[in-house]
Amino acid sequence: MVDVSGHAAGGVDPEPIGGPGVVGERPAAWVVLVADPITGETDAFGPFDRDSARADAERRRAEHAAEGLHEVLVVTVPLTPPED
Repeated sequence: MVDVSGHAAGGVDPEPIGGPGVVGERPAAWVVLVADPITGETDAFGPFDRDSARADAERRRAEHAAEGLHEVLVVTVPLTPPED
């Protein structure tokens, strides 16, 4: 599994980042983004902490694969609040 930072699940954490929605060196919340290129539908689930987002994404990938929907993209995305 790869999150949008480009790092594999269970791999090395991304470099420290800052800005809105960041606690310490990581985003405070993550969402799971699901996109189906065939239907054009997208959906987002969360917010989760990073580990819960990864687990939810893995579960959704397995469900889609079991239904033969291998083209559906499931990724974890850091949730950043809108800027004022």
